Parts: sequence; C-alpha cells; structure tokens
Amino acid sequence: MKAKTIIIAASIALAGIAIIGYNKVKTLKAIFDQMTIEPSGIRNFKYTVSKITFNLDITITNPTQEAFSVSGASLASLKRVMVYMGDKFIGMATVNLDAIEIPPQASLTVKNIPLEVATENAIGLLSVQNLSLDIFNIMAVVDVFGNEYTIEG
Repeated sequence: MKAKTIIIAASIALAGIAIIGYNKVKTLKAIFDQMTIEPSGIRNFKYTVSKITFNLDITITNPTQEAFSVSGASLASLKRVMVYMGDKFIGMATVNLDAIEIPPQASLTVKNIPLEVATENAIGLLSVQNLSLDIFNIMAVVDVFGNEYTIEG
C-alpha cells in the first residue's frame, strides 16, 4: 500500500511540474512574439581583400508588461545573430549567451558581438558612403527550453 501511495504522489508532483513548465514556455513565447531587436553600435571596423570584420552591439527590447527572465541550467540562450542589409544576408555570429533577463518595458544590450563578413557579402558594405546602423536588419535566434525562436528587427 505504501509503494502505491508513493507512486501516486510522485505522479501528481511530476504532472504539476510539467504544467508549470508548459505555462512558463507559453508566457515566454508570448513575450518573444512582441520583442524587437536593433543594432545599437559598431566598432573595430576593419577590412581586407578577403573579409570585413567588426564588433556589433544589439539591443533587444521587451515592450510588454511582463519580465522576460530565464537563467541557469541553460533554459534559454541567445544562439546566433544574423545581419542583413535590406534583404541581402551579410553575416552571422555565434553568441551562446546563457542568461537572458529583460525587465518589463526595458531593453538588454549585448555588446561586442564579433562579426566576420565574407568578401562576396562585403561588396555591398564597401559601396556604402556613410556606414550607419540604419542600413542593417538584425535577426536573433534564441533557444528556450530546446525550442528556437527568432526575434526580428
């Protein structure tokens, strides 16, 4: 009789944890759907015949009334940042930032993301007279509980 009671109690506890986890994922997804991302700084711009490299800062904004906060145990991580000039792919950086916390109505700035652009993608950058942040579109790939979500800027 004791073993049966322990099994039932453990099953109820696991079901409760699963429901809480599912609700957390739903909440995080709803916040992600409203987040925006934009470039906020460029530095260490260098170019050679074969490539262009620079460090990019990005700002992720949470316009909602709920905090986006996950940290520890690799529950959420910023995986990749992809940079476009208009619709043309420029380059990608692997970030792997494990702790992401953005309060309601606030922003998180990730600084010094090293970006390397191949020559074939760099031609458009070299022809730009005044390189500014306005010409770039940013996409960030965030992994939450094993599911990847894209934030577009």
